[in-house]
Amino acid sequence: MANRKFVIIVDSIAALGKKAREQFGVDDICPMTVSIDDKDVVASPDYDQGYSLHEYFDIMRHGKRVFTSQVPVPTFEEKFGEYVNKGCDILYIACSGRLSKSVEAGQKVAEKIMKEHPEAKIVCFDGLNSNFAIADMARKSAAMRAEGKTLDEVVDFLKKNVNRWNQFGTVETLTYLKQAGRVKASKAFFGNIFAVKPILISDAKGNNVAAKSVKGRKNSILEIARLAVEACDDVEHSTIYISHADDEKAAELVKEEILRLCKPGEIYVGPIDPIVGASTGPGTLITYCFGKEVTFEGQE
Repeated sequence: MANRKFVIIVDSIAALGKKAREQFGVDDICPMTVSIDDKDVVASPDYDQGYSLHEYFDIMRHGKRVFTSQVPVPTFEEKFGEYVNKGCDILYIACSGRLSKSVEAGQKVAEKIMKEHPEAKIVCFDGLNSNFAIADMARKSAAMRAEGKTLDEVVDFLKKNVNRWNQFGTVETLTYLKQAGRVKASKAFFGNIFAVKPILISDAKGNNVAAKSVKGRKNSILEIARLAVEACDDVEHSTIYISHADDEKAAELVKEEILRLCKPGEIYVGPIDPIVGASTGPGTLITYCFGKEVTFEGQE
């Protein structure tokens, strides 16, 4: 029997809007939701669901909380069902299961659908990361599919290399990490006073942890650029991604530092997704690259 066609789906945390999904060869998105003033809104990477990018982060700048939710089960049922009914298999590349229960919910829906459609295969892959790391996983998967690789071959590649996607992030203030339960209140208070900036990575198990601290905003910006360059195996043929939370000027500074240090194959700059952005706050900057294996495991 010939291999069935398979589609590639991501969730909001991949930070891929419609244009970027088309560019990367990603077929669809299962969006998460955010709640603002008790109103649920689709967490669109395009920031076209009632709030622009600037308006979204201005809400946080003015002291309001943004609460996040996983991909709703009915969304999985609708999207997975749609493609299975078209005769397609599915690869869903999900946000780290340590950060969201979306991959777990997707797997339950997938198992139910596969019982009803034994001919179908749905793989819910835990990307152990977020944002542009997930985007690059989907991008590489789409490129392999275009080369004729099967779903099983693509999944095997992802499993073998999942810890080779590196993340290095810094925040403008620790306030939002404290609200999200990522740092203790006392640490956030003294960190803000003394301008200490944690460098956040996605560890080998998919947790977001502080791997080190840097004094000062500018130093932290330069550090995440340096670490991304250092993490690339073959930087001249690598793509380095820069994600920002409504701070294009700071993202440009990261880009300038990367170009000062090396000449990568590509630098891709774009806005952070609404889910990660809600936990880290305006001014967040993150670099991502595919390269050296992540072995560090933070304390849980």
